[in-house]
Amino acid sequence: MPQYAQYVGGDFREDRDLMDAQIVLGFEGRAYHVRDFYASQVLSMILGGGMSSRLFQEVREKRGLCYSVYAFHWGFSDTGIFGVHAATGQSDIAELVPVIIDELQKAGENILQEELDRARAQYRAGLIMSAESPASRASQIARQLLLFGRPIAKEELMERLSALTVERLTDLSSRLFSTKPTLTAVGPVGTLAPYEAILDSLAGTHTTARKLAV
Repeated sequence: MPQYAQYVGGDFREDRDLMDAQIVLGFEGRAYHVRDFYASQVLSMILGGGMSSRLFQEVREKRGLCYSVYAFHWGFSDTGIFGVHAATGQSDIAELVPVIIDELQKAGENILQEELDRARAQYRAGLIMSAESPASRASQIARQLLLFGRPIAKEELMERLSALTVERLTDLSSRLFSTKPTLTAVGPVGTLAPYEAILDSLAGTHTTARKLAV
């Protein structure tokens, strides 16, 4: 019998004498064949898919807490991973993770229609551009045959994106970010909050940035 992946979460830190710290905060994502897969893809763009995303604007532009920050979602056959990566200096670590958690929790309460429209357009553009060359199109079809057993028409993908609503995304956010996280950090990470404190903050409301930073 095949053994399916089981997400468990956890905490791994390696304190190194480096110029900056690399931090990834992850949660169990969605497999590529389930209903919430495309919602998870679009949610990752809203939160950290470019300069207009929530994390980039709040964490980097407004607060200046990191050099880079982005969100990602990878879907596999039996599970997935939704994560946020940030690179920051030692002096900002203590404040960085609480602010990220705060933004994740806010997504479970409110997502604007304009944010959904922008992220959906960004994802659609990526799909169209990925089919511009024969080689990339052949690769895309081969991947679809491998994963789904059939080629998926562009119109079908567009319909799935069009069916997304802000209500679905806020519901997905509240479910995603209430699960046990995976925290990985490498670099000068001595001031990073304990894993148990991060667990407690994820179980609370979006006052996390104030609670963990004190």
